[in-house]
Amino acid sequence: MKNKIIIILIFLSLQSISCKKFLELTPKDFISPENYFTSEASLNTALTGVYDILGRSELYSNTYMTIFSISDEGYYARSAQSTGPQVYNYSSADPNVNDLWDALYQGIERANVLLANVDKVNMDQDKKNNIIGQAKFLRAYYYFFLVQNWGSVPLKTSPSNSVNNVNTPGADIKTLYDFIVKEMTDAEPLVQPLATIGFGGRVSQDAVRGILARVCLKMAGQPLNDVSKYAEALKWAKAIVNPTSGSNIHSLNPDYANIFKNLAGDRYDIKECIWEGEQFGNRLTDYEGGRLGNVIGISCSDDVFGYSYGFINATPKLYRSYEAADKRRDWNVAPFSYKITGGVVVDSTFFTASQINSRNAGKYRRSYEKVLPRNKNVTPTNFPILRYSDVLLMYAEAENEVNGPTGLAKSLVKQVRDRANASDITTAVSDKDELRNIIKDERFREFPFECMRKNDLIRWGDFIIAMKEVANDPTMGSYAGTAGKNVSDRDILLPIPISELSLNKALTQNKGW
Repeated sequence: MKNKIIIILIFLSLQSISCKKFLELTPKDFISPENYFTSEASLNTALTGVYDILGRSELYSNTYMTIFSISDEGYYARSAQSTGPQVYNYSSADPNVNDLWDALYQGIERANVLLANVDKVNMDQDKKNNIIGQAKFLRAYYYFFLVQNWGSVPLKTSPSNSVNNVNTPGADIKTLYDFIVKEMTDAEPLVQPLATIGFGGRVSQDAVRGILARVCLKMAGQPLNDVSKYAEALKWAKAIVNPTSGSNIHSLNPDYANIFKNLAGDRYDIKECIWEGEQFGNRLTDYEGGRLGNVIGISCSDDVFGYSYGFINATPKLYRSYEAADKRRDWNVAPFSYKITGGVVVDSTFFTASQINSRNAGKYRRSYEKVLPRNKNVTPTNFPILRYSDVLLMYAEAENEVNGPTGLAKSLVKQVRDRANASDITTAVSDKDELRNIIKDERFREFPFECMRKNDLIRWGDFIIAMKEVANDPTMGSYAGTAGKNVSDRDILLPIPISELSLNKALTQNKGW
């Protein structure tokens, strides 16, 4: 049974509330920290509030994956969509930009409140340290989200005590990354091993290590280009695959499709899925579900079978990147569309080989959901934040950058390709640049629609080139290349929300916005 998260808002994030909204609040909306933090249960409830952000619509439930992650793997499949972040034609006044910014700072504020009050509670110290570690890591993770998407942002590590003290300048990017690494490193020995937790919905030691590898690879790439961080990424990925104490509990799920069937069917697989953004239920209870499979999935107008809008289509480039025998291709790129008659699915119409520009992203399929009845717009499917295959490919990338195309680096790539029934393309490789390109392509094939491709392209310095390549692909169709045609250098970062700039006079807008 999936861990049930009750959505509880304990404290309001003053960082993300306008003066008008603040003035509309009444005293009953506030709970004094002195009166609230009195027990272990109160700390755990506050921690649940910090986790809540991961499953919010602004992050892994909806808009981040469908609107802010558009790259060369997929496009927004609505011909009438001429404006918005999904087609890179929008402004700093776009409400989705503001909502994502607000959600992340709400998570940070909740973590700040918890950490400022944790020592008021008398409880077992190991349990308290575990809560501290999770809160510190999540706060750092939200800052990682912010700095990747906006660059320089305000760094706040204590609760907001006044709506008048809002003029906080953006911190230097290196300062932000150094803070993220330190907080995550501090959290690693405090949180529990994943085998002890038993499910991927909580921050574990391997989740911390894997995300630290991801952060260090980002620091090694653009904009910092601190190549010394490849060695750090290597250390953290190795700590999962070849731990210095204990054994590696992870392995690749033998069937790639089963990863996503498990996510839809409320089954945890901690061997493959190290950390998941949790969703629960069908919103017929007090629990909050998501929209994975609904906004991004195989288009279907049947509620019983699983309604899906199919907002995201795979690009022909993604389809062509796979070998014919690669089992990932027909899972990630839907090979069929549903045929509905009288509101009932009567059959599936399979695409011909030439129909590669109108296929939905197929990774998240509602037919495997176990929570019934299915809600039209809500799903219980967890989001895969960190998978073991990601660790293997990060390990391979860092190993190649530090030590060259070693047998170890090539064997790590081979493990991922073997699972997919793809051929061994690394055996004869002896050049670092060649192996780097193979790893880049393998990440493209392994993780489409998991909110990684755009960030990968940006850290490699390949984003604009890749988007223009897709825009100029004649097989894309008349409107599918709109995002690539609109994209420019300014889109490396999101704009600071205009509402934030109107309140925080110490902030400056990102270049080009």
